[in-house]
Amino acid sequence: MILEGNLVFETAFIINNITLNKMKFFLSFFLLLAITFATQAQSKLTIRGTVKDTTDTPLDYTSVLLLSPQDSALVAYTLTNKAGEYQFKNVDRQPLLIKATYMGYIPFQKELNLPESDELELEEIVLIPILQELYEVVVKAAKAPLMMRGDTLEYDASKFKVPPGATLEELLRKLPGMQIDADGNIIAQGQQVQKVTVDGRRFFGGNTKMATQNLNAESISKLQLYDDKSEQAKLTGVDDGVKEKTLNVELKEEAKKGGFGKISAAGGTDDRWSSNASFNKFDKTNQFSIIGYGNNVNQTGLSWDDLQEFRGSSAFQFGDTGDFGFNGGGMSFISFGGDREESFEIPFNNLSSGFSNNQAFGVNYNYLKDKKDFSSNYFYSRSDQIIESFNSRTTFLEDETSFTSTDKSKQNNVAGHHRVNLRFQNELDSTNTITLTGKGRLSSLTTSLASLQELIRSSTEQSQMERDNQNDRWSGAFQATAIFRHKFKKNGRNFAASISNTYSKADQDGIQKSVVDLVNSTDPNTYFRNLDQVNEALNSSNQFKTSLLFVEPIKKTLFWESFYNFSLSNSETDRKVYDVEASDTPELNPDLSRFFDNTITYNRLGSSIRYANKGSNLSVGLAASNYNLNGQFSVLKDSETLGTVDKNYLNLTPNLSFWKTMKGNKRLNAGYSMGVTPPSISDLQPFKDISNPLYIREGNPDLKPEVAHSLNAGYNMYDPATFINFQFSLNSTFYESQVVQNQTIDPETFVTTYKAGNVSGGQRYYSYIGFGFPIVKTKFNAFINANPSYTKSLTLINSLETETNTFSHNFRVSLDLTPLEWFNLYAGTSFRLSKTKYEQNPSQNQDIINWNAYTNMNIKLPKNFYLDVKFNYNRYENESFGFDQEVPIMNAFIYKLLGEAKKWEVRLSAYDIFKQNQTISQYAGQNFVSTGRIETLSRYFLLGVTYNMRGIEIKKRR
Repeated sequence: MILEGNLVFETAFIINNITLNKMKFFLSFFLLLAITFATQAQSKLTIRGTVKDTTDTPLDYTSVLLLSPQDSALVAYTLTNKAGEYQFKNVDRQPLLIKATYMGYIPFQKELNLPESDELELEEIVLIPILQELYEVVVKAAKAPLMMRGDTLEYDASKFKVPPGATLEELLRKLPGMQIDADGNIIAQGQQVQKVTVDGRRFFGGNTKMATQNLNAESISKLQLYDDKSEQAKLTGVDDGVKEKTLNVELKEEAKKGGFGKISAAGGTDDRWSSNASFNKFDKTNQFSIIGYGNNVNQTGLSWDDLQEFRGSSAFQFGDTGDFGFNGGGMSFISFGGDREESFEIPFNNLSSGFSNNQAFGVNYNYLKDKKDFSSNYFYSRSDQIIESFNSRTTFLEDETSFTSTDKSKQNNVAGHHRVNLRFQNELDSTNTITLTGKGRLSSLTTSLASLQELIRSSTEQSQMERDNQNDRWSGAFQATAIFRHKFKKNGRNFAASISNTYSKADQDGIQKSVVDLVNSTDPNTYFRNLDQVNEALNSSNQFKTSLLFVEPIKKTLFWESFYNFSLSNSETDRKVYDVEASDTPELNPDLSRFFDNTITYNRLGSSIRYANKGSNLSVGLAASNYNLNGQFSVLKDSETLGTVDKNYLNLTPNLSFWKTMKGNKRLNAGYSMGVTPPSISDLQPFKDISNPLYIREGNPDLKPEVAHSLNAGYNMYDPATFINFQFSLNSTFYESQVVQNQTIDPETFVTTYKAGNVSGGQRYYSYIGFGFPIVKTKFNAFINANPSYTKSLTLINSLETETNTFSHNFRVSLDLTPLEWFNLYAGTSFRLSKTKYEQNPSQNQDIINWNAYTNMNIKLPKNFYLDVKFNYNRYENESFGFDQEVPIMNAFIYKLLGEAKKWEVRLSAYDIFKQNQTISQYAGQNFVSTGRIETLSRYFLLGVTYNMRGIEIKKRR
């Protein structure tokens, strides 16, 4: 093992000296390999024909198989198109059987006589209907790799060969029309699978790598892919046209009960270590999961998908908010700081930047029996993260001049969170259902920040500031919701009512110290020249809301939906700022201290008419919404009132949605909506935040609600016969009274004050085009997509309205190559060009380029050795500022499976072999362009051991 370690270190040293051109050659080599494979495949046999029934009607989506006569082993398969036509390309010349199967028909099979030419046109295949009493027998004898059952595409897992001990994820990679992307998401028919179920039940969340990476492929009988109805449609009984791409995994009878999980530990160079463990057990009634991890290699242990796996049945429960009506009711006013750390959800924050030490522990339990569905989880997480960064920002002024600010900082964040989620749903009887949810959170956050900032106009005109801030924050929140639904005897008539209360409280103490040297300042008494302050802030908020929904069928295909929403939100902010004098006696600063009491009352009444018939779904609605903002502020609580807020806004909000599902897996949609969003509490609070004295933030109690008009249209199709998929969408938004951060820049000191305000005229257009197709069916697939966009941003800079236009061009290509059971290659590239144009300063227009390329290769070596190589290359360019940064990252893993059941794994891992890892960012905004670098954990090596318990061992029948 020492010899292997020395070999890896020596290899890393050699590779670290490879030039970038050779790295590009590395990527090109694998792409060339894929192209060569496709080229060689073109010289083989092509077989084509048609399938009809006894009435001469073409049978579309008929399963057609090529089999070996010796053992009936599968050679190739396909589905017929609408005309009943099928075609096999690149077939090896060998003895072949052809077999055709279709639901309700007797299977057809015969041996083929191969011609000397490279094409074979077969006689028409005629399938004969079967009698009902023979149906079960024939179906069992006619198992095909994949077949269409109505709108459901079904795969027979036994027809797709994977190595012993393979996981569900490895099986999915073998299925035609399926992909696993670089993040482990399941892509089916060109769309991301939103929900995974096991035997028809939601299993550990919507997109579950916990299942795909741990379930034994041998325990799976079949997989079914279909578009499920939305949760809202299931609850109301009225199809709303919204669909969720769903994958159902059906287990073999002997695998209906069992447990799976894993435990691993690894240690390596530079005292790096990582460990994690999980255990899961499920049966027809219970789901239990326990998870824990700890490491100092910047891994939280939970990505977004891992989060959904853990949350189980409580994940993606649309409709649990109780906000009925189109656009969700618009009643979620309370913001807990706009930070994931302040939400009820389990955090999936990205700690890949900087250096972090992380621990977490969670328990999840779900119960389903007799129409009683209970879900619960507790999760504790802790992270200690150090971030050392350098940021540069150039701001353009209206007189064609500019200034640059730089910030070199070191920040330490220590965060701890307890979270509890409960959900209970009970179908009291066939007509009544009640749903209860409870959420709780308790969090602490300690932050220390030391930074040196500079404002630079020229080599002789510079200002600088040193900051040393510390902050301790404690916060807690609780939310409870009850939803009652009633189905009347009249089909389609439904009623629903909800009530909810959310309460939060946060206590914060901080120290702000800064020494500022401002060039050209003519105000010797400016309060931000030197800062030594103590902050105390106590924030609380309480929201009560309720909602009603009634659905009345007018005709069999026509429904009238009416709803009412009410919300009452109250928040208090008690912020005290003390100046520390030379005697260290704190003295209240009346200019920066504020007590703010704010109440938002919301009422909305609306109706819509919905037409739903034979795949067509059209809804037209109108709602009247009223916001009343009432508040007052003073220096201290119960002191003299400095000002009041009393605003009332009445809006009519129309809504239109259309969905059309057509034959041949084609779908069309279009819609319009008008959204009204009240100002956030943080933007309304009338005090100045000078935690960074060079960039001051100020609230505005006179803000108006933001109004957005949104238009969307889309089309997608998937052909299961050719595995070709295509998607197109176009979305646009037009803003009225858009809330933006207006800027006032001091012409002498360049100190910038941000104050929220309203502007009208902002626009946003976003489009997407995606096209996926097989180059060699089931062996070599390609996917191409592009999403150009345009944004028109308006803001006020020194009381002058300015316009910024951004054109973004994004293009991506990905390739999947799985020619052999022991070799897989996944590669891709993406390119983004962002062109930003400034109305006031056209000479400062920016062209920003971000380019990425990646390869992921997996090879099975003799004696159960495996090699994984992952290469990721990023390049960031901005010619205007001479910015050109390359980040090539290569990770390599060699591992061996041990034991008769291959449950043990020994893995040697090398991360960032080139020692190039760092976090790079670049962005062009309203009147500025910025770049940033964060020092990040780089090259290290780990040697680890993992024990996998994958589901139930399947006893082979003799």
